[in-house]
Amino acid sequence: MTVESVNKSGEKQVIYDAIIVGGGPAGLMAANTLQSKQINYLLLEKNERVGKKLLITGGKRCNVTNNLSVDAFIQSLNLKHRNFLYTLLESFSSQDILEFFKAKGLNLVLEEGFKYFPETQMSSSVLEALMKDLKTKQIKVNHSVKRITEANGVFTIHTQHENFLTRNVIIATGSNSYPTTGSSGDGLHFAEYLGINYDPFTPAETHVYSSEINAHYDILQGVTIRDTILSIQGVKKTFHGDVLFTHFGLSGPAVLHASEDIYKALLNQKIDISFSLVNQSEGEVKSILTHSSNQSNMIKKVLETITTPRLAMVCLNKVSVDNKNIAELSHHQLDEIIRFLCHFTISIDRVEDKEHAFVNAGGIHSKELIPHSMESKKIKGLYFIGETVDLHGPIGGFNITIALSTGYACASDIINTLKGEHI
Repeated sequence: MTVESVNKSGEKQVIYDAIIVGGGPAGLMAANTLQSKQINYLLLEKNERVGKKLLITGGKRCNVTNNLSVDAFIQSLNLKHRNFLYTLLESFSSQDILEFFKAKGLNLVLEEGFKYFPETQMSSSVLEALMKDLKTKQIKVNHSVKRITEANGVFTIHTQHENFLTRNVIIATGSNSYPTTGSSGDGLHFAEYLGINYDPFTPAETHVYSSEINAHYDILQGVTIRDTILSIQGVKKTFHGDVLFTHFGLSGPAVLHASEDIYKALLNQKIDISFSLVNQSEGEVKSILTHSSNQSNMIKKVLETITTPRLAMVCLNKVSVDNKNIAELSHHQLDEIIRFLCHFTISIDRVEDKEHAFVNAGGIHSKELIPHSMESKKIKGLYFIGETVDLHGPIGGFNITIALSTGYACASDIINTLKGEHI
């Protein structure tokens, strides 16, 4: 429905049913949903094109979603308020995402029994599918929104070029991750002006730095510890997955997932993290060493049966044990070897900056929003979606899934509200 308003100069101005601020996956899904019902909407994008960040995700292949059930998806999130997502994901699930892209002519294929990528292996195909049915006249690029105001149920969107009026506004401006793609945290500035509570963006799902690794374990660069459990000093949670030694510190899924909590812990004090370098339990390692001592085996040879030759050498060097017959080692030396292998501990200096993190923590408080619609509880017609909100997950299709489901939810709510008004 097209509505017009007369401004102070006597000029007629269109009042849109909805304006979307931000052309990432969340905003584009909202646009697709509104377009499907011929809603009078406008999408404003600050960059010269939409989807800039989407194009670089997943090594430019774009891991769109995964094959987890709604329950398993939510349990994988490192969020206290993760149950907020139940209604959203049940309304628009991973299966719905597969069907959406198939209808746009793009099949998603399963890799590693878990992640879905476009069959073309190109993120540009995902963007093309999201753009396929959108009208170019309803998208304005190079329109950076400076401020959003509201009066009498109508929002004014102030850009550097002109102002726009709308009955509903969808904020899909992303986080501070990779600001060169346009993610500069604008949504939090709008929220502050409108009185919506939020937490500043901070790093999540990113690497950590350790000068101790640089100084003493540079030989381990490139070594991956498979399927270990990582713990953080002073934090009750543990994190399961691979850990990768790098030239600057540590990376890998377990580290990325833990990085948000590492960052918080580092605000108060220097901290250590620990994880096992072997797949065996402490009891199993002790049993292997005890059994081998009765057979007069060399310690390095025994260690190489449970870890790599490189790690075996590092272990012996660190605990100052020569490669000798295991029967010649003292109980203290054996205990030191076991402790090193099963409770490898390292000091962390810092977490990668939020601008270079894969994802950011923080954003609009989800408790400020209605779960099924992403609408503000304080201001009717105001919606926040995608990475602008304090909802995020690990790498593996979680964050784009959240973006698409929240985009679908807010647009569906606007459609239902407009439909009710027209009855």
